[in-house]
Amino acid sequence: MDNYLNMDTYLDRVSAQIRSRRARDMAVAEIRAHIEDQAEAYCAEGMEEAEAVKEAVRQMGDPVKAGVELDRIHRPKMEWRLFLWIMAFSILGLGLQYLCFYRFGEAVGGSMNYFVRQCMYTAAGLLAMTAVCLCDYSILGTHPQVFGGCFLGGLALVCMSGIPPIYNGAYGYLKCLMYFFIPVYAGILYGNRGKGLTGVTAGAAWTGAAFLTGTAAIGGGLSVTGDVTVVCGAMLCAAVWKEWFGVSRKKGLTAVSLLFAAAVILLAVNLKPYQMARFQAFFRPEDFEQTIGYHLSQIRKIVSGLTLTGAGGSVLNQADLLRRFVGAEVGSEYMILQSAVVLGLAGTLVLCAAYALFFWYLLSMAVREKNSLGMITALGCTLILVLETVRNVMYNFGLGLVSTAGIPFFSYGKVHTLAVYGILGVLLSIYSHRAVAWEKPVSANGKASEEGKIKALRIGKYVIHVEKTEG
Repeated sequence: MDNYLNMDTYLDRVSAQIRSRRARDMAVAEIRAHIEDQAEAYCAEGMEEAEAVKEAVRQMGDPVKAGVELDRIHRPKMEWRLFLWIMAFSILGLGLQYLCFYRFGEAVGGSMNYFVRQCMYTAAGLLAMTAVCLCDYSILGTHPQVFGGCFLGGLALVCMSGIPPIYNGAYGYLKCLMYFFIPVYAGILYGNRGKGLTGVTAGAAWTGAAFLTGTAAIGGGLSVTGDVTVVCGAMLCAAVWKEWFGVSRKKGLTAVSLLFAAAVILLAVNLKPYQMARFQAFFRPEDFEQTIGYHLSQIRKIVSGLTLTGAGGSVLNQADLLRRFVGAEVGSEYMILQSAVVLGLAGTLVLCAAYALFFWYLLSMAVREKNSLGMITALGCTLILVLETVRNVMYNFGLGLVSTAGIPFFSYGKVHTLAVYGILGVLLSIYSHRAVAWEKPVSANGKASEEGKIKALRIGKYVIHVEKTEG
């Protein structure tokens, strides 16, 4: 008993040096396993159990030094490069909004009051991002089904309660909140590892639940709801490709394809008349120029007159066309087009290239992430920002079928801005907690596999191996 207490005392002293609770619990569990394995090896050589434990503890070295080194390695560290990227885009976005839109005032439907509000929304978004970053994202993998049910159910109840104001029969301004389902969905996929086709079906079912929440409870069109559905489908395919569920890639991807094909067919046969009209207006906007195709028709007229260098400091006739349907709130969908009017195609191309570099950086970080939950969460959060941006640019140049929620850093709106910065906060949390993340692989039944057993403990530049020694 005394020797067992001696081991506990050693572990307590190591634990006292580690500030991160998650790292502390995992490190103590690993060190205990190493001591027990080493003691077992000594017992196999003929040593008494009590002496074997004492010797195994002694060989672990100074507990304070070991704990300090583990604390240095395994604690949250801000991903400053990503943080600086975000700050740079925040400043650039506000500057371009003012330069291309708000400085013209009512000439194009803008107002300095709205610009001040957007500055406040951006500041609030940065604060929210910092708060999310400080949280440990791994909690998403603890009770994912509960989180998913509470999120979708809570969002539906809020809309059904009638508390938030309703516009045009829907809560379209709240649809950006669906972005936060993506990290929750990552936890759901993570929790279904090793469950075979049941896990694949569960992933598809949760995607369907999110789609129904977005369409039936929130409403306001299919744009954001469709984006979230597509991203969830991509995340499910990525999980299948990584063979999380214990099924072959071919079998898993076939199942996902069939499930989503059935969903698309079901959606297509239930499209409403105004949604069918939008499809027709996309291909023949001139036939719907005074009704549902008005915006698209006006956009294409503006695009046809764009120049390489733009209007610069004046407001051309193009802006006169633009102000017909651009206002401080509605205009958040058309900021790229307005920048093309003012800056020209060359300036807008540079802006799009900057976005491309930023997203390439985010995607490269996501695919390199070692932790499985971190990887799938980062992939989903990055893809929703990429998809939103690509669709917005296409829509601004008359190539999009339906409207969008806006574009990160460059659109007006409280809910949209907070949603974007919240997602960026999740990404920062993933990469800031990278050194704290431990995980063990699972077997086909979803349990921790023997492959997940720790073979060596790394402390700084040293690796402690459990092996039989001579003498």
